[in-house]
Amino acid sequence: MRVSKQVVQKLRLFNKILASNLILIGSVYADSIGDIREHIGSAALERQSGQTEIVKDGSVPDVQMNDTAITGQGRMLIQFLDEEELSLTEHTEIYIDEVYYDPDPSKSKMAMRMVLGTARFTSGTGAKIDKANIDIRTPTAQIGIRGTDFTTTIDEIGRTTLVLLPDEKTGKSSGEITITNAGGTITLSRAWQTTVVSSYDKIPQTTAVIKGITLRQIDNMFIVNPPKEVKEVKNEEEGIKDNKQQEGILDIDYLAYNELERDELKEGEEDLEYNELDRDLLDVDFLQDMLDVVAELDKINALDRAQKELGIINIEGTSVGFDEDTQYFTEVNKGEEIIVLTREVDGVIRITQPIYTNNTIETITDQKPSEITFGDGSGSRITIIQQ
Repeated sequence: MRVSKQVVQKLRLFNKILASNLILIGSVYADSIGDIREHIGSAALERQSGQTEIVKDGSVPDVQMNDTAITGQGRMLIQFLDEEELSLTEHTEIYIDEVYYDPDPSKSKMAMRMVLGTARFTSGTGAKIDKANIDIRTPTAQIGIRGTDFTTTIDEIGRTTLVLLPDEKTGKSSGEITITNAGGTITLSRAWQTTVVSSYDKIPQTTAVIKGITLRQIDNMFIVNPPKEVKEVKNEEEGIKDNKQQEGILDIDYLAYNELERDELKEGEEDLEYNELDRDLLDVDFLQDMLDVVAELDKINALDRAQKELGIINIEGTSVGFDEDTQYFTEVNKGEEIIVLTREVDGVIRITQPIYTNNTIETITDQKPSEITFGDGSGSRITIIQQ
């Protein structure tokens, strides 16, 4: 079969155009979609290629599509091009699946998956993307936004706690979020309103409004020690009664039951309905689920190790060595990974802490009161009174 010279030339031209378009597409996907505006402690961006970009002073990488944002013992604030903000607390992981800005805002898209830990998402004030086109997911829910400003806290088994935050200027609700999964949809519309989504096939029926809390208190402590309102919602959804409502064994009148005289088979097939005892709880790939969790935690722990290798230690309020203002002698022992503070005025104060702690130490004395912050100060607050 003969091929004319004109056909060959056209095929060569097509190949050149195709190659140039592929190069252009590659450059678009590598473009920055946002910046890291704040960071402290261990944080990183993992590229789609598998390369890990450690975030540190003097070397702050741009945020790109298909990045995974990770924090260890640190925090990070990302601002996207339309002023949406994504704030990660310690030990948090988020997949940034898609961010695309079109001249027509109705065609712009944003999609991300909250995987683990605590994060805050604030929608932008710009006009580059319709809020209806922002798709945020957790292991148990899909979140639709109208506004808005909210947090997600996700534990190791994917259970998600959501809190709708107030507007920082008015104190009223910042908007609405809809929470959807295979079980249905529920809406949060009041400031500090919260709910807990335990599984993807069941939508929660209970919400509560958290009282006496600040934004700074919303972190991974919600997993191990949640506010009482969150705990009540979680117990309600999981069918756990309050201790005061539980029926004691001495309160049951066993003589009132005559179950042995019943013949269940004669009750009719309509009574033989499916219940929780019929579920095969072993019909789940627990091993794979646990391996996924272990892999994510290993990734975060590896980030902490990398941060330690960089030797980044944040201490504010005093100096390493002897500080005349605080009268503390501060020793950083990288070999044992500890910080030792010693103060010998009207007695001896000696404090030993992990080298990458986030605690705050307040010393109240008649001479020179002081406040020393380690990391970002988000951990425990220790008050020492010496008079």
